[in-house]
Amino acid sequence: MSESAQLEDGDSGTDEIEELVDEANMEMDVDAVFETYDANSDGRIEHSEYVEKHKDEVEGGGISAVIDRLLDDSPELRGQRLWVMFALSVLLVAAMNAYAMVREPELVLIEDLVQHNNEVVSVEGVVISWVEDPYSSGDNRVDIIIEDETGVAELRWYRYGDIPMLGTKVTATGDVIEYEGRIWLQALGGGALSWNDADTPEAAEIGISTIAANPEAFLGQTFTLTGYLSKSVNPESTFTALYLGDHPEYGNSEHQMRMVIHSAPDQWLESGQKVEVTAVVQYEQRELRWSIHTQGPEIRIVRTHEPVPTTIGWSNYESWSFSSNNLVKLVGEISQGDVMSEDGTLAVCLLNAGDISGLEGQTKSITGRLSWSDSKGMWCIDVGSNTDSGLGDVMGAEDMLNQLASNPADSLEHIANGTQFNITGVISGSTLMKNDGDTKVIIANAPYPNTLSKFDAYIPLGMYSGWLEDGQEIAATVTLQWNENPPELQLNVVNLNFIGNQPSPNSYDLTDGPPEFYDLNKMTSITGNLVTIDNETYLQKEGGEQKIRINVASNSIYESNSENQGKTLKWTGRLIEMADDITLAHYYVLDGADVTDENGNGIADDAEDV
Repeated sequence: MSESAQLEDGDSGTDEIEELVDEANMEMDVDAVFETYDANSDGRIEHSEYVEKHKDEVEGGGISAVIDRLLDDSPELRGQRLWVMFALSVLLVAAMNAYAMVREPELVLIEDLVQHNNEVVSVEGVVISWVEDPYSSGDNRVDIIIEDETGVAELRWYRYGDIPMLGTKVTATGDVIEYEGRIWLQALGGGALSWNDADTPEAAEIGISTIAANPEAFLGQTFTLTGYLSKSVNPESTFTALYLGDHPEYGNSEHQMRMVIHSAPDQWLESGQKVEVTAVVQYEQRELRWSIHTQGPEIRIVRTHEPVPTTIGWSNYESWSFSSNNLVKLVGEISQGDVMSEDGTLAVCLLNAGDISGLEGQTKSITGRLSWSDSKGMWCIDVGSNTDSGLGDVMGAEDMLNQLASNPADSLEHIANGTQFNITGVISGSTLMKNDGDTKVIIANAPYPNTLSKFDAYIPLGMYSGWLEDGQEIAATVTLQWNENPPELQLNVVNLNFIGNQPSPNSYDLTDGPPEFYDLNKMTSITGNLVTIDNETYLQKEGGEQKIRINVASNSIYESNSENQGKTLKWTGRLIEMADDITLAHYYVLDGADVTDENGNGIADDAEDV
């Protein structure tokens, strides 16, 4: 750039600066302004005076005219001005609400919720669990757990509406809340959850054993299962964890699966009750176990099976807590509205029993729901909580074993008199009758774990032959005798009759390890494949190495049809222990075993299912 050009640029910049300085130092001509707008010369410029000079602009209408009237401070216009401002405010609020309703919340992935704090968003996923009033505080609230392919989110829904079944694909909308590192969606009122009929899963019927064989194949799917509950559930319990088994008695169950109920069932569910459940299969990573999750309304009682009350006695008073909230049966004496033990040291209060003053001093069989009363500081039985509950007469044979055990002094007198008693009970432990003398068996009042009393009993030679099976119900006429070694009361059986059907065989899994002593000599069912090793036949666990020797019954169903061979089947026989005289070792055998063929077509029931 030339030197002359630089000088010209410097001069022009100096001129601009001088102009700005002159404008800053220019004084406003106040007198001229007042002469223009102060028509009444009162020293103030009124709005009306300003409008008078610009009325041509105002008369043109439009938004400027409206604003002008709002700014006018004339007394006659103040009321109109307030109404217009109010109308504009209402219009503005309505417009904002309409926008909020029309605007669709952004659909985001669950893993991205952290990026939308304090925003209203929607997520799409599958309902895997929910619980009403999670803290039992009376809140009209439900917490719903929703899962998509990126993670799991919680929806806290207040004043909630309809809730879909577990496994339903839903769209949840709410405010994203973050507090102390935790994040969740929060919603109020209807509309927070939406789904279509096509989003509700079809719940096919399936067995517990089918899921147990390969639970991973059923993960996240919804099914309908039938089974028996492991404990009672209160109608108002909003969260309950228990087990669903394939047999009402724990010891006879082949499979039990943990079940979580996420809402109140609104009716009593009894221990041992048969139910039909619609549930979704989940894996609990925290507990490292498989489980099924359901809702209270999705549990339906199967009325074909009636749960049996648990028999409790005064001798196992310390263990009554295990039967809390269950239906129980107890024998005791009515005393001042309570039920007393025979020695008068223990008592149970009665609830909803009505006027029982006429039963004072009588011994009754009490059936009802056992619960602990904090106000009374004692156990109580609610005899009005079930249609079958109440106060019943004690049958002589029904409770005779307990009476004989609890009154040894009186029992010794009966020995001298040769008194005969009619008793009912069950055989404890399987026993083979002798062919050369009397056979000692054990008779208990009830099967384990409800056993309160049991006696050694002697059955004379020739009264019965073969095996007496564990759990077989009996009715017998007996007399008492005293044995000096060991010192105990014993029973002599005069007459013996069986009651009901033969007990079901025990279930045993080869992966459970060696049998316990109390498993021996009982009819037992084991599932596996027949294999031959070194000319010995074994029943081997499918896909495993565990095996047990087996003696297949002669003329067996298995051998009668080739369709039975080469398949995994359930075998039933007597589990016995044998001694090897050469190796001086003991081994176990499933003796006299065969498969089950209920329809008599020569094909094992398990083979027909394959």
